[in-house]
Amino acid sequence: MATITLSDNHRTADNGPFENPWPPVLTMLASAISLMRLPFVRASPLQQDLHGVKTVKTVTPDFSILSQSVDKLGATWLGHAGFLVQLPAEPGHRPVRIVFDPIFSDRAFPSAWVGPRRRIPPPCTIQDLPTVDFVAVSHNHYDHCDLEALKALWKTSHGVDFLVPLGVKATLHSVGIPDDRIHELDWWDKVTFPPTSGTKASYTFTCTPAQHNSGRGMLDQNWSLWCSWVVQKTTSEGGSPVASVYFAGDTGYQTADGACPAFKEIGQKLGPFDFAMVPIWSGASLTVLGKMGFEHQLSDDTHLVTLHATPEDAVRLAEDIRARHTLAMHFATFAGSDDEALEPVVRLAKAQGGTADWREEGGFGAIDVGETIVIECAPSTAEKA
Repeated sequence: MATITLSDNHRTADNGPFENPWPPVLTMLASAISLMRLPFVRASPLQQDLHGVKTVKTVTPDFSILSQSVDKLGATWLGHAGFLVQLPAEPGHRPVRIVFDPIFSDRAFPSAWVGPRRRIPPPCTIQDLPTVDFVAVSHNHYDHCDLEALKALWKTSHGVDFLVPLGVKATLHSVGIPDDRIHELDWWDKVTFPPTSGTKASYTFTCTPAQHNSGRGMLDQNWSLWCSWVVQKTTSEGGSPVASVYFAGDTGYQTADGACPAFKEIGQKLGPFDFAMVPIWSGASLTVLGKMGFEHQLSDDTHLVTLHATPEDAVRLAEDIRARHTLAMHFATFAGSDDEALEPVVRLAKAQGGTADWREEGGFGAIDVGETIVIECAPSTAEKA
């Protein structure tokens, strides 16, 4: 039976929708005006040092890498913000796996005919995934809360538990996921799943702040919460984490007063993290510009930084949370052009002095959709299982 520790931290306007507690760089109206004033120049190939970076592609997943590395932390990029993460297994037991923000649909929209369409396909089907124990959703935008994917995950494994921020439970319940399998949390709330079947490990999910928004239509804007997620595996009550993971969901980094303070707070309270997944681009939000053949103009950034991290901001965010190894997400899958798919990782490398290698201690890089990586958890924070 999971134990939920509730915070007293409802970030809502008085009798109204949720809101970020930090002043935005621009209001949404000012952002729209800023976007309309941008010069719409026809796109041209990137004219800059690519720092050895290549455009990501979809590859066929090799999940045997996970099955051969059960004593380590593993992760497979499922495209956009979707990840499959495998935590180190206890001897003699199957590893626990978590899926974050899966999207397998062709479009990030309720219609199959309109809305942002994938540039590159998903690497597999839901049925191809190894057994999943938990699914964590950061917010209810269509590119992060793909109901067909969530419904398929439930049908594939009825033992899965879903973690969502406030207000999202009803959305999952609408596709047949039972209430008792959906854990709805506020910022800083925790839910702990205790040891079972002779195991020693507990798994704690903490709903942590993010700077974004929500909504699936015109009438529900910001009436549900958005968040990031921290997952920690421990082997004894109050012990240091054996493995720790941070998933940023979708978030901006800048406020009118400078860097959003939430990320340093997350790092101080719950870090460091063995592995982090951090967005580096606007994802599906403005792909229409690239598809129209115009310079996507996202290097202007002023209309993005409150709600979406730039590559440069993503590097700072990873430093704030104290991540040991970070993978980029939320780019390329729904890009409107080849340049829009490539520019985020070029800028990511440039922001780190010309390299983007996630393998390095403190490194931040990108992998192909469908690629699987394996990480050794930090011995300084680990306990023997």
